[in-house]
Amino acid sequence: MSAERVAGGVRIRRMTEADAPTVNELVRQLGYSSDVGKTETAIRAVLGTEVADAFVAESADGQVIGWAHVFMVPFIESGPSAELGGLVVDEQYRGSGAGRALIEHVEAWARERGAVEVGLRSNIVRDGAHKFYEHLGFEVQKTQHKFRKRLEPGDQGGGT
Repeated sequence: MSAERVAGGVRIRRMTEADAPTVNELVRQLGYSSDVGKTETAIRAVLGTEVADAFVAESADGQVIGWAHVFMVPFIESGPSAELGGLVVDEQYRGSGAGRALIEHVEAWARERGAVEVGLRSNIVRDGAHKFYEHLGFEVQKTQHKFRKRLEPGDQGGGT
């Protein structure tokens, strides 16, 4: 998918490893702690797979002001879907159209890959984000618990 210009001079392009410092700062705005090295490694992993991609929104002067990460999920029960793994627009640029442009780009990416829908998860405390997504046509599907288990390197489970 090629880069595109959208309203307000916002341009969407594919993320690169060189975007890591700015992407990392935006990760911090989401409330996650990270370092540039880990962010660069994560970007490389996403860009190195056929089932995921990441994009940045640039202001008219070429400054990265937001990013989105999307990946395909081959659900057996409901068909191929895309999941918005993350989206953030710099606090100073919220309301500029950058978020909408990123979502539209993600949706086009998903359609090209045969997705029947785009899903996302949003922390219950992000009321502004919820209103944004609902304004763009997303609907709350369900409330659920998200579980996580950290895997220790070398731990293969089982054993004696």
